[in-house]
Amino acid sequence: MKLSDGLFLRECEKVSKLYSGIEFNSMIIDNCCMQLVSNPWQFDVMVMPNLYGNIVSNIGAALVGGAGVCPGRNVGNHYIVFEQGARHAALDMAFRNLANPTAMLLTSASMLRHLGLHWHAQTIENAVYKTISVEKTSTKDIGGDATTSAFVQAVAKNLQPPQ
Repeated sequence: MKLSDGLFLRECEKVSKLYSGIEFNSMIIDNCCMQLVSNPWQFDVMVMPNLYGNIVSNIGAALVGGAGVCPGRNVGNHYIVFEQGARHAALDMAFRNLANPTAMLLTSASMLRHLGLHWHAQTIENAVYKTISVEKTSTKDIGGDATTSAFVQAVAKNLQPPQ
């Protein structure tokens, strides 16, 4: 890993010098994780290899409510993959109607926005936010008692055109 990490760091530093507005810093992953928990506001954009990205995204997800609430996307030169923002196999929830669908709903809205369907994206986001914040309907992982199906039905009921 030392060789690949070193290559990655050198290339990131090289690219950062091409852009005057980019501040390049490097940090060992264990310190990065500690800093993310103790002082997350110091970070703006973080670039790292996949393994470290998985670790850091899971910590970030835990800070804001868990894997079930974080939308995500992986952006490449030619393609974008839209998926939950944190990795959690959730095998213990499979086929039990317990999973939190918020991350997938918000990820879907992000994909719609990317496709230029801003109205549709905003409609979904508003319904999710109203369901959680106003109606206080949520799944067990974030303090509620709704099943996956009940949560989705509540979101569907709240689908209203953006004001």
